[in-house]
Amino acid sequence: MPTRPALAAWLRTVCFLATVATAPGALAFDAGQLASQEIPTAHLVGHGSFTRLGFHLYDAELFSGAERVSANWSAHPLVLDLRYARSFKSHTLVQRSLIEMTKLQVATDTQRERWAEELSRILPDVTPGQHLTGVFLPGDGTRFFSDGKLIGQIAGDAFGRAFFAIWLDPRTSAPDLRAELISDAR
Repeated sequence: MPTRPALAAWLRTVCFLATVATAPGALAFDAGQLASQEIPTAHLVGHGSFTRLGFHLYDAELFSGAERVSANWSAHPLVLDLRYARSFKSHTLVQRSLIEMTKLQVATDTQRERWAEELSRILPDVTPGQHLTGVFLPGDGTRFFSDGKLIGQIAGDAFGRAFFAIWLDPRTSAPDLRAELISDAR
């Protein structure tokens, strides 16, 4: 049984760590701030959680500079932020992206393979609480951020449309999440 002084010291340490973690000056990633930096007129369109087989995998937020995000979502600048609830290796994220793009039949096999190579150089392993953010700027391509830090980009609109289709295409394998992200989609 711990002594009272030991318990008191432990409690002070826990309270101190909790205070530091939630202090107003504590550094925390803000997807809305990044979205506004990348797209000055950006606003939150929708948000939701992705769960598979009872496991919470990530939370997602979609930002856009357009008044509304609808069926022609790929014509507008978009920011998609994913905050991971579990750890994943980079190759798992890349393979899952490739599988989803293949299911949606976007682009050619050669294009998807090239994009998978580019993604494997960009996407890091992720841990719970980490954010990966994709910014699609039509005419400029797609940029990727990890907790707000630029980690790479892929040129061309074709990649951006294919990648964001994973979440926004009506044929997505996650229709409930899509509905939460694009609340006004038709």
